[in-house]
Amino acid sequence: MPFSEIPAQERAVRTLRSALRRGTLHHAYLFGGPAGSGKLAAARLLAQAANCEGGTPGPAGLRDDPCGQCLPCRKIARDIHPDVMVLRDERTMAKAGTWEPKGGRAPSRDVVVDQVRDVVDHRLALKRFEGRRRFVIVDPADAMNPQAQNALLKTLEEPPDDTTLVLVAENADALLPTIRSRCLRVPFASGPAEVPEEARAAVRGAAALDPDDALGWLAFARDHGGDREEAGAACDALALWLRDVLAAQAGGGTAALADLGEETRACAAALAPAEVLRRRDEALRTRAALRQNASPVLALERMLVGWFHGRA
Repeated sequence: MPFSEIPAQERAVRTLRSALRRGTLHHAYLFGGPAGSGKLAAARLLAQAANCEGGTPGPAGLRDDPCGQCLPCRKIARDIHPDVMVLRDERTMAKAGTWEPKGGRAPSRDVVVDQVRDVVDHRLALKRFEGRRRFVIVDPADAMNPQAQNALLKTLEEPPDDTTLVLVAENADALLPTIRSRCLRVPFASGPAEVPEEARAAVRGAAALDPDDALGWLAFARDHGGDREEAGAACDALALWLRDVLAAQAGGGTAALADLGEETRACAAALAPAEVLRRRDEALRTRAALRQNASPVLALERMLVGWFHGRA
């Protein structure tokens, strides 16, 4: 996937591709903007382009677009490249099996200090394994608690060679001023959500599911779990739509999936905001599990079990 496939973000894309062409990648970026604006996708594409082995490099030796086909590009897309680390909130990483909170406590929705120290004190202290440039992507960066942010400060002040940190945040201003001041800010604008029709169909189908109809859940998982890409797109669309539901419950705002207004209003009236947020978390956790090679059909089935049986 090239940068051009991130819709309505010409300014942000132009900034990143210019840095790649000149070979002047900043040591730390802050990608701020609304959900669905392509921030995380852009962060991965930046890491892919900086490590891409396909195509023709520019004057500075880097590609300004990843080929998407070489081994580094494919590893980064699947979150298995040893030099590209994606740091998520505890609950998402615990569900994906990539993090276990210390002391046996339950995982939180925060990015905590132990997670940051694991990256800063251990993984960044090692030499690069195979990549041209190392990346640490924190998403959502605004889920870092103050202790975690302070643990990151020294790395932002004295970054290791050939390393770039990308902080991805819906609410960039929630980060400490000392964090924001040490990052190059790249704003992502709100725009029309480019959601495939198959994924929109998944939203419409999920909105009509009966909590007591397990056969309906199985049919949904079968219909939208044909492959990992299709299931992932369904999860992305569901998370985006449930954000619209939360916005409707809060009194308005621009809907990312405006054509699903009827389903959005019905869900907003039927569910409490806390339940909508819980279901959105399930969709995001399922998306993370798919990146770790979970079975698409089983992942969607587990998501629906979580929705309708209140799995924490």
